[in-house]
Amino acid sequence: MKRRTTLALASGLLIVLSSLVVRAGETQASSLSYEQSQDRAQFILLLRKARQGDADAQWVAAATYLRLGEAGVALPLLSSAAAAGNVLAMSQLGVLHEEGRGVDKNHEKALDWYRKAAEKGDPASMAALARLLPRSDPQAKTLLRQSASAGDADAQYALGLELAGRGEERLWAESHEWMLKSARQGHVGAQIVVGQQLLEGKVVKSDIAQGVDWLARAARSGNPVANFLIGRSYLARGEASGEAARKHLLVAAEAGHREAQYLVGKMLADSKIKEDKRKAAVWLENAWSAGHIAAANRLGELLREPVEGLQQAIRARELFLQAAEKGNTDAMYNFAEMQHAGVGGEKDTFEALKWYGRAADGKHERAMEVVESLLGSTLKTSSLGLKGFWQ
Repeated sequence: MKRRTTLALASGLLIVLSSLVVRAGETQASSLSYEQSQDRAQFILLLRKARQGDADAQWVAAATYLRLGEAGVALPLLSSAAAAGNVLAMSQLGVLHEEGRGVDKNHEKALDWYRKAAEKGDPASMAALARLLPRSDPQAKTLLRQSASAGDADAQYALGLELAGRGEERLWAESHEWMLKSARQGHVGAQIVVGQQLLEGKVVKSDIAQGVDWLARAARSGNPVANFLIGRSYLARGEASGEAARKHLLVAAEAGHREAQYLVGKMLADSKIKEDKRKAAVWLENAWSAGHIAAANRLGELLREPVEGLQQAIRARELFLQAAEKGNTDAMYNFAEMQHAGVGGEKDTFEALKWYGRAADGKHERAMEVVESLLGSTLKTSSLGLKGFWQ
């Protein structure tokens, strides 16, 4: 609770300081409101206490400077507070040495500060130690469980993952309980896991409403994975949830989630509105650039459509070939169809038949029908068989 209180105070001071700083790096005291003047006076008093050796004041001032991005200014305050026994300052010094903020990265020093704070009972430092120690170190698991039991959300999440990762069904219930404890504290990763578990109904009994609720909580943080999962969940429900699905998928897509980019592009491509189709081409191109193979096929299908200003038969054929070579059976069929008809390039019936055949091998129904129609029964009864023909 003390950590939250001091961080909340630091956040308040951050807002104050941010409002006081001008381009010249000076404060305009004459233009401050009464409340701002009071807050400025309080911060000056805090700094005075810090200089006089008040460890709590040093910690709060340091936390404020850290939030302003001034790690170098915060460092001596943290060092002084830690030397006086402030456990939060010790833990923060571990973070700075681990991340290399204001100091050079130093794994050993990070461990040393985390260990000092952990010995004083700091759950977050216990969790950090558990994370940094070798997995073979038996102390790591002990520290992780101690931290989780003490209420640290990160440790509860990590312990839940560790138990689930053992692959033992008897540990699923315990894993879920730790995840749930972490999720209730606002841990976004845990909220996503709990939501997925409730939707899938494998680890715990399925509860769609609760699963969506947990994903919605995580999605409100802007997390792209949570927004993708809840968007996909809405999409699976049908047209009634289409707009809700698009809203969440768009958040994930804009954050660079390639599967979300593909689904947004696919939804827009199915629209009858030309502008939607133009937007679809952009999203599908983004997804394909990120390596989404099905996006290349859907983009090719979109560029093959007779849409003014969008139709690009040559580009569509290229996309189909690229996706086909990566194993997409829909693209194999589409490329073969364009080859067979001579659209977007030269006509080549023999090569088209090979691609139809490869798609048919992948159980593509329309390709199987085409192969059946084009080859008839003679080749099917040959010693090579269908597969031998196109390979």
